Amino acid sequence: MIFSFAAIALSLQMVVATDTRTKEFPPGWNGKAQKPPMGWRSWNAFHAAIDQELIEQHVNALRSSNRTIGNRIGSLYEVGYRTVGVDEGWEACGAGINGTQHDAKGNPTIDTKKFPDMNALVEFCHGNDVEIGWYQNGCACGERKAELINYEGDIRNLHDFGFDAVKIDGCGAQRNMTLYAELMKQSGKNYSIENCHWGRCDDIDDSSCPTQTWCPFNWYRSSGDINSNSDSWMNNLQTTIKFQDVNAPLSKPGCWAYPDMLEVGRVTEPMKGTFYTWNRAHFGAWCIVSSPLILGLDLRDQDKLNPILDIITNEEAIAINQQWSGHPGRLVNSTGSSVLNMVQTWAKPQPNNAQAALIINSSPKPLHYHGINLQQDLGMVGTEFTARDIWNKKDFDNSVFQKDPETTNFMFQLPNPIAPYDSAFVLIQPKN
Repeated sequence: MIFSFAAIALSLQMVVATDTRTKEFPPGWNGKAQKPPMGWRSWNAFHAAIDQELIEQHVNALRSSNRTIGNRIGSLYEVGYRTVGVDEGWEACGAGINGTQHDAKGNPTIDTKKFPDMNALVEFCHGNDVEIGWYQNGCACGERKAELINYEGDIRNLHDFGFDAVKIDGCGAQRNMTLYAELMKQSGKNYSIENCHWGRCDDIDDSSCPTQTWCPFNWYRSSGDINSNSDSWMNNLQTTIKFQDVNAPLSKPGCWAYPDMLEVGRVTEPMKGTFYTWNRAHFGAWCIVSSPLILGLDLRDQDKLNPILDIITNEEAIAINQQWSGHPGRLVNSTGSSVLNMVQTWAKPQPNNAQAALIINSSPKPLHYHGINLQQDLGMVGTEFTARDIWNKKDFDNSVFQKDPETTNFMFQLPNPIAPYDSAFVLIQPKN
């Protein structure tokens, strides 16, 4: 891959992150991630303890066709999980020039004991029709000086190895997202680009946050790192709110807000007996805000996968996540004082004037009454409606709808309480 002189001239001005954001990289500029990406990435379960064999094993796990998917036998691949991500752990820190992680030509140094043949790994993925993402500007090596030759070397190797996507972390010195996008554009190949700058919003090119005219990445971290603590995913969910303006959301096709990888299957229960329901609420939350759905557990471990398999393969929930009807989803109302003692309602538009709604009972007490005003809360129009229970995959009867005697509004009322640390996920559609 050869960079043009024009690209190099521009790049020299952009090595250090400054405000060189341009309108050349509007949301969706490269045509990638028109729907929230779905797949698996190595960090949550393994941190840096990864190697080539482990990644290949997870490709096999995605393709394994012996899973129970609803009423059939199928694979994670079939329901949409079609990417794997190599995260921190492939680098040979200190093996480059002057003890860095890049050689004199800007090539990133690879730990060949762990990853003996990166080309073969990419070919293995592609041979299984699985896309593979890389990881750059990582935390383990901690390079502290931005160098144009290293930016170029990173993208040259991304291109030459044949990767399909890349996660760009915020630990090293190379954080200029506009420059990365410019070099990728010059490579002649489009990549799905994850901006992992932890939700830090500022007015320079290393910002984690897009504008209406600048989004040189395809998905961007709205938060710090997620973990398996019971409150972590709920905290991260709140960081998506600022990207959900009702009239002009910043999270949109090709430019998705991302509160980090899924911890489904790993989240500790906040109260005894709530492991399943709390992990399910986590998955529903990522679905309702159009977050990328990137699994983070060890897919080879059946004891960990089987208890939550029906959650991550719920095709009705996934369909809500993948659908775009003008808005990514938003917080409708919230009550409570902390993330483990509150009730929240989130909603996302669906085709044909329908609305999906997720009610999260993040509290230690059952939620006995929770109504949704279809007109005021969801902006729905009509006098007849149907409702679908997404978790239980069955329709509610008409008794869940009640007309407010003082107005012309209709209320949706759940027929049963929501248990502590559980959720209700519904799809409401107008009949007329």
